[in-house]
Amino acid sequence: MLPPTLRWLVSGAIAVLVCCLSLSRADAAVFRDRASFNAASQNLNTIDFESTPNVPDGLGFLELDGVFFHGATGVPSIAIGQNGNKLLRTSTALEFTRLTIFLPPGTTAVGCDQFNTPMILAISTGETVTMNQGDASTFVGFVSDQPIQSLVISLDFPEPTPDVLLDNLSFGQRRAGNEPPAPQLLATNTGRAAALDSVVTTSETFSILAVHRLSTDNRTRITLFVVGVLLGPADLPFVTVQAEDSQQRLFDLPCEATGRVKNLSWMSQVTCRIPDELVLAGNVNVSVKVRGVVSNKAPLRIE
Repeated sequence: MLPPTLRWLVSGAIAVLVCCLSLSRADAAVFRDRASFNAASQNLNTIDFESTPNVPDGLGFLELDGVFFHGATGVPSIAIGQNGNKLLRTSTALEFTRLTIFLPPGTTAVGCDQFNTPMILAISTGETVTMNQGDASTFVGFVSDQPIQSLVISLDFPEPTPDVLLDNLSFGQRRAGNEPPAPQLLATNTGRAAALDSVVTTSETFSILAVHRLSTDNRTRITLFVVGVLLGPADLPFVTVQAEDSQQRLFDLPCEATGRVKNLSWMSQVTCRIPDELVLAGNVNVSVKVRGVVSNKAPLRIE
């Protein structure tokens, strides 16, 4: 399950997504074989449900790796397929079947193997595919230049409609030629930078001096969260963080650690130190640069 200190990073996004499920037309590429989908994507993470505990999050959703699943008849369950593999199942409500998958922020590529047909798959950017019983492929993938917030698998015919059986859900980002992946700095639903004190995991406001003085210099370190890139400790030399104050002055926040977020394979974290020059700076806009590619900017407050 999602750690409590990180649940707030996606809870606001879920509230927004529930209100935005009406589909509008967009230009997303559709793939019916996984190899072509993989070639058009990058930073893919895959949930295969083999080691999935059937434990709901208490809010009517099943949460796995920060991905939220919601069925028309309640929380989806884990089923055993014909080959003994584990599948995600959403039971029919007789007249209709519906599984809604809320994807992580920054997702622009999503694909899955889906076994019961017929079934209709639709993404929040507007693209729709109907899987028929005569199809040679059980795979559907979508790649878009716009964020894909949700994937909906549904059917309202014939009656009774079949259950949804889902396997190998993959999600990541669109591959744009030879361009390096772009980092996206996560923000809360109020537009503020998603940042935590690296020691006590509290959110803004931050100060120069640490509340709990565990470091020799007694300075505050903050952790920023990014998607679109997969960072490990070896990537530290290629990551920089900058803050811009109200007078458009730029300040470097020395980076001290990079890595993946525990239990959230698609999210990376960057830990940096607040420099003395930012004392009483108030609101500043921070950004993260990875291998020369700069992220969006998001505000945080330093006092």
